[in-house]
Amino acid sequence: MSENKESNTIWLIKYILPFVIVFTAITLVILAILTLETPEKKEPTAILPKVEIFVAKSTGLTVEAKSQGTVESRTETMLIAEVSGRIQSISNSFFAGGYFKKGDPLIEIDPIDYRGSLATAQSRYAEARLAYEQEKALSEQAIEDWNELGKGKGKGSNLALRKPQLEMTKARLESAKVGVEMAQRDLERTTVRAPYDGRIREKFVDVGQMVSARQSQLTRIYSTDTAEIRLPIALNDIQYLDLPEAYSNNAQTKSKPKVSINARFGDETYTWEGVIDRTEGAIDSRTRLSYVVAQIDAPYEKKNGSDRPPLKVGLFVEATIEGKQLSTAIKIPRQALRQDNTVYIVDKENRLEFISVKVYKTDTEWAIITGGLDDGDRVCLTPLEYAVMGMQIEIEPETISPTSFEKD
Repeated sequence: MSENKESNTIWLIKYILPFVIVFTAITLVILAILTLETPEKKEPTAILPKVEIFVAKSTGLTVEAKSQGTVESRTETMLIAEVSGRIQSISNSFFAGGYFKKGDPLIEIDPIDYRGSLATAQSRYAEARLAYEQEKALSEQAIEDWNELGKGKGKGSNLALRKPQLEMTKARLESAKVGVEMAQRDLERTTVRAPYDGRIREKFVDVGQMVSARQSQLTRIYSTDTAEIRLPIALNDIQYLDLPEAYSNNAQTKSKPKVSINARFGDETYTWEGVIDRTEGAIDSRTRLSYVVAQIDAPYEKKNGSDRPPLKVGLFVEATIEGKQLSTAIKIPRQALRQDNTVYIVDKENRLEFISVKVYKTDTEWAIITGGLDDGDRVCLTPLEYAVMGMQIEIEPETISPTSFEKD
C-alpha cells in the first residue's frame, strides 16, 4: 500500500506540477499586462550650459604695474677706526638695531696719547712762531740798514736782507701749524661719531678691545631717513608708466609716480606710500628687465594710533606702481579674454556673441579694454569647450561686481 502512495506522489511531481507552474506564470504575466499603465509622453528638453557673467562697466582707470623687491637702505657705511688705541667706552645704543642721531658719539678710544701729541705739536708751533717773528724783525732791520748805509751800492743780496732765513722760519711755522691740525684731528677721531641719522646693522668691537688705524672694522650702519626698494619692471610694462629718466645732456623727466608697498607680518598686511625716485641706467641682459628705485620716507617712524611695524632692511615686499590715467576703459577678468582678443558676450535672448576687443593691458587677474565693449555688456566668464555663435546658454544667478576697481 505504501509503495502505491509513493508511486502516485512521484507521478504527480513529475508530470502534473510543471503544468501547474507554467499555467500560474502565464496567468501572472497576463494580469501584469492588463494592469500596466501607459507612460506619460514628455517632450524632450535641451540641457543648456550654465555660465557666469560679468557686467561691463565703463569708468576712468589708473593703470598699475606690479613688482616686488627687497628693502634696502639708501646709505650704508662700514665705520673703520681712524686712530689706534684701546676702546674705553661705547654708546648705550651701540648694538645691532640701535638707533642714533647724526653727531652722536658711538665709540670712545683712549685719548691720552693723542692729547700728549697735541700738546707737543702746539709747543713746536709756539717755538716756530717765535722764531718766525724774530727772523721777521731781523729781516726788516736788515732792509732798513741797507736802505740807510748801502746807498749807491745797488740792490742788496737776498742773504744780506735775510730773505732766505725768513722763508725758512715761515716754512717751519707752516709745518708746525699743520702738525697741530693733524694732532687735533687725531684727538677728535678718538671719538667715533655718527655721520648721519641711522641704525646699527652689525657691531664688531666692544669695550677694552684694541683697534688699529685704517684696519679695524668697528660697525656697519645704515641711514633711516629713507628706505629704498629696487623693483624690476618688464619692458612691456614701461609704456604704461611715466618713469623718471635722465639724459646725457642733463635733461631729465620730472615725473615721480606714486608707489604702494605692501608687506605681510603674520596674518596682517601693512602698507607704506612712496614714490619712484629714479630709473637705473641699464637693462639686465639676462632677464631683460629694467629696474626702478622706490623711496619711502621715514620708514622707521611710528604713526599715531598705528601698530604698523618699521619697514626693515631686508624685508621682502610687493609693490604697486601708479601708471597712466585712462579717461574711459573697461576692466574685465583675465579669464574672459579668449584667443585673438575675442570676448564672448550674452545678448538679451541669452545667446552667445563673439566680438573682437582692443586690449590696452593685461596681467594675471585683469584685462583693460579700450574698445569693442559697451557699458552694460554681459561678458561670459565660463570657459566653454564647444562655443558656437548664437548658442543658447543659461546664466548663473551670481555675477562678479565691477565696482571693486572703480575710480574714486
